[in-house]
Amino acid sequence: MQAGFYRFYPKEKWINKNVEIEETLYSKLKDLSENELDASINKLIDACVENFKIENNTVIYYKKPENEISISRSIRLRESMWNKLEKFKNEYDISIYKLINMSIKYTLSNN
Repeated sequence: MQAGFYRFYPKEKWINKNVEIEETLYSKLKDLSENELDASINKLIDACVENFKIENNTVIYYKKPENEISISRSIRLRESMWNKLEKFKNEYDISIYKLINMSIKYTLSNN
């Protein structure tokens, strides 16, 4: 790879799917995208999934806040991130939409 381009990912297929995302989490990503970071909401979600870890086979569930709504949104992630989510889904029996919300919450709470 050429010097100076280390921060960019190699080309990869991006896949669109509809997923329910908690409105509060989505609003925080939207604010980051519009006011702080040079990244689309899709790229922020992709980064959250990449950052998400399940360590020592331990999953910490969080309860969706009362009165929180989830809205179905079309999101676009790298194929490798969808594969990661599928692996977690099969291994821990957690739905993709819950894993995505968990990854967003995990990343937002650790920054």
